[in-house]
Amino acid sequence: MKRSVLLAVVGLLLVGCPRAPPTETLAIGSIIATTGPNSPLGIEELEAITLAMEEINAAGGVLGLPLEVVNRDDRSDLGRGVAAAEGLVQLRVPVIIGAASSEVTLAVFEVTRDARVVQISGTSTSTLLTTAADDGYLFRTCPSDELQARLVAQRAAGKPFQRVAIIYLPGAYGLGFANKFEADFTALGGTVTARREYAEGRSSYLDILTEVYATDPEAILLVGFPVDGAQIIRDYLTNFAARGTFWFFTDSLEATEFVTGVGAGSFDFGHEGSSPGATTGEPYTTFQTAYTRRFGAAIVNPINISSYDAVYLAALAMEAAGTAEGTAVRDNLVAVSRVGTPFGPTQYSEAVTALREGQDIDYQGASGPVDLDANGDVVAPYHLWRVSGGRLEVFEPSITP
Repeated sequence: MKRSVLLAVVGLLLVGCPRAPPTETLAIGSIIATTGPNSPLGIEELEAITLAMEEINAAGGVLGLPLEVVNRDDRSDLGRGVAAAEGLVQLRVPVIIGAASSEVTLAVFEVTRDARVVQISGTSTSTLLTTAADDGYLFRTCPSDELQARLVAQRAAGKPFQRVAIIYLPGAYGLGFANKFEADFTALGGTVTARREYAEGRSSYLDILTEVYATDPEAILLVGFPVDGAQIIRDYLTNFAARGTFWFFTDSLEATEFVTGVGAGSFDFGHEGSSPGATTGEPYTTFQTAYTRRFGAAIVNPINISSYDAVYLAALAMEAAGTAEGTAVRDNLVAVSRVGTPFGPTQYSEAVTALREGQDIDYQGASGPVDLDANGDVVAPYHLWRVSGGRLEVFEPSITP
């Protein structure tokens, strides 16, 4: 019910037909997949973005105008992502939130960089984004896989496992995570027995699992999206469950659709997942209350809260700049995230007043501190999760690699 209602809202309010941003609103763009293999995560991410937009407007908008978010559905597809960016650039938006997929984000950056449009991803975690942001137009409010892969390697070595295989999706996210995990796990004395990239959208992954099990792993790291990830685990349960393999899951699999795709009662094998951990402080609990009231249930994947914070950072950077021009927004984005009087999302209007009085502010997000560094990156803790009693459960709320 919740998802179908949201898609109607997306279609009517956020996507629209190509047009120039109306003069009575201040439009920014977003490139979020609401259909395709990553849609379970993307729909929730767009809900978080929508909530931020609505709250900002209720608190006075940006530069005296209501904020409008114009979304383009990229279906987590490279070509669609580039086309979406080109369309949004034609609308002269100063900021684009997204994309979700790291590979699409990097492709979109080729467009936004040349157009001098600020791009902020809340969910692209590939290590490649750090080195791509050489001119300051690319930011992210989620931490790099540099940290998460290190954490998973530490967890694997500490169990202790000596032989781990990797199954990963194609593109910057999967490849970057696999590379980093292998480097860290090997440095800790472990061996990666196999690395297999899977093709998305298949009805069976038995061949990949057969190849992986020929190398006799003690555990498997799965870097994937919910639909294909669920199929891989179903194939494991049907054909290899007797091997008693321990599975490590990454942040993109912390989704209800992954649990239901496998079968809520089927997670009786050893497993754990990791994901950027939202703080348990007041901004986080206030966000969850507001999100649940607006969309009918608490957010499932905490990394999507980072996109909520991306909207707030963009709005505050525009207020600090006194303009919605892209380069000016870029030049103020780090400043509103790091040094000054702390303000949370519920204190947006007070933060705007402080900026207009010439004060420095430090935005404290619902996802935790979002202190951007010179590379446009943030450092944040992670949490560990598993499926217990048919539901996602966080069993370690805050852990730093």
